[in-house]
Amino acid sequence: MIIFGHRGAPGFPRRGENTTASFRKALANGAGGIEFDVRRCCDGSLVVIHDETIDRTTKGRGRVCDLSSEQLRQFEIPLLADILDEFGAQCLLNIVMKDPGIASDVKKSVLERHLEQQVIVSTFEWSDLTPLVPEIPIALLSSKPEYLIASASALGASAIHPRHNIVTKTLIEQAHDAKLRVHAWTVNDPAEMLRLNALGIDGIFTDFPELWATFAS
Repeated sequence: MIIFGHRGAPGFPRRGENTTASFRKALANGAGGIEFDVRRCCDGSLVVIHDETIDRTTKGRGRVCDLSSEQLRQFEIPLLADILDEFGAQCLLNIVMKDPGIASDVKKSVLERHLEQQVIVSTFEWSDLTPLVPEIPIALLSSKPEYLIASASALGASAIHPRHNIVTKTLIEQAHDAKLRVHAWTVNDPAEMLRLNALGIDGIFTDFPELWATFAS
């Protein structure tokens, strides 16, 4: 079972999420992969942040789309390029696209660095993934099981990323029969980690990567 640091290993409060420091912490705490979100800022660059604004996670204010990459860097918001360059050779990277229309630029950044075997790109907006196939592995994010496996197969996905509480043994078996890996989000309860591992899940996303090493031993 691979452990992805969900936005790194931010813990709580979550001000440090999606930062270089958070990703380094996740790997130091036993994660085999990191998960992070990507948006486009006003100068066209792709930056790593979950929200539409910087208000919650930094001391600044404003919409990401109205700020430049240099302005965002002052608040420890990195470029996608920075994260690919530092972590691409170290672990598996799950890139979550939060804005429409960025798939081609994500694809270009990954292929330029020959990291297509090191990444998986996901989103809740499944049709946005089509420009990435077949060169870049993709995964479908969902909080509902309906149509998930069939849609993933139709789009040529490598994995499905369901919310943890919809994951059952049947879902995992059907996904594996369809040659799809299953990575569940966001799992911070050790008992749930153990349940999913017993079901044969391929990976989980967690804010606390160190928990798995502690409770699995």
